[in-house]
Amino acid sequence: MVQTNPQLSLMQQFSQLLNFSFCEFTSSGQLITQVQRDMAVTLHPTQVVQRLPLFKSAQPQLFTVTHWQLLILCMPKLTEHHWNGFWLCFISLDAPSISHTAIDKDYVRKLATTIYLALYHKAATPKIHLTPKLDKLIADYSLRDLLLEELKTNEVTHYQEMNSIYEREKLLLAAITAGNLNRATSLGDQLLAIPEYIGMLSNDPLRRIKEFIIVTVVIVSRAANAGGVPAGESYFKGDKLIREAEKSVDLKNYKDFTRQIIAYYTHLVQRYQRQQLPTTVYQVEQYLQQHIYQPLSVEQVAAALNCAPATLSHTIKQATGLSLKQFILQRKVVEGRYLLKFSNRPIQEIATMLNFADPSHFTRVFRHYTGTTPSKFRH
Repeated sequence: MVQTNPQLSLMQQFSQLLNFSFCEFTSSGQLITQVQRDMAVTLHPTQVVQRLPLFKSAQPQLFTVTHWQLLILCMPKLTEHHWNGFWLCFISLDAPSISHTAIDKDYVRKLATTIYLALYHKAATPKIHLTPKLDKLIADYSLRDLLLEELKTNEVTHYQEMNSIYEREKLLLAAITAGNLNRATSLGDQLLAIPEYIGMLSNDPLRRIKEFIIVTVVIVSRAANAGGVPAGESYFKGDKLIREAEKSVDLKNYKDFTRQIIAYYTHLVQRYQRQQLPTTVYQVEQYLQQHIYQPLSVEQVAAALNCAPATLSHTIKQATGLSLKQFILQRKVVEGRYLLKFSNRPIQEIATMLNFADPSHFTRVFRHYTGTTPSKFRH
């Protein structure tokens, strides 16, 4: 979930009060947040990076954009007086229909001084640059009265969180396909805790939630198909779930309804896995899911399932192409990938959690099954 950032919150408040759009960048020029008010601005990322030396200043800077009739206010992001990024604020000069429009550079200079004082509790000395003009920075620019109706909203997008959402969603669908209820439930809860996951499918909040439910049913049912559920059954149930959502889902219960969708399709996959997989293979899969953080050996798994180790390993080999030992290690690597991606635990700790002899052993096994090292996979 996006964490509260006092500086960003202040910028959003000024943006809403004075009606300007802005983008937030890291010190390397990576876009991490975009706030659109009554104007939509699209930038050329390469142009932003090329101009990093220009933007790297501890004082506010004002730039002109002749072609688009804009002023760009560059506000520094400072941490303990050190520059660690910047905001680019876009202020229109030619939009009488937009309230609070800046009409001269003096206004923007005063705005810069006010924001800087609010952010850092000290006075600023804004710099005004008549050249270079930053026309090449802007890829597109539209005022509210030129935008499509569905874009007439105040949108805040956290781009770092978008990448995390995409990765988590892929893992959620993989968990459903595998019939891993615990993992699917956990990932579903993580995604539902991120406001951006719902998206902007409609301006009406209730309609937005219902559209989100429809999208969820579609992608989750496809994951279930990949896990062995016949398309006819998953689509028929999906249709019923969508009709039920239209009647009963509201802003208070949509998360619980989404959890029910995830659980239903994961249970459906489990049911068909029981029917399609040899009983012993299915039992091994379920046992490993439930005991992945415990010491696991061929003998231990065989004893838990009342099978002879050699017989069980032979059965797994016939069904999966892997020996039981390889099958166990592969499942540990899958769990390791999840921990590397969505936890801050050191690699050594993850190796210990998964009961590898040492980090080197974990790295060797991980590289064997993924083609890369844990360190490279994480970054």
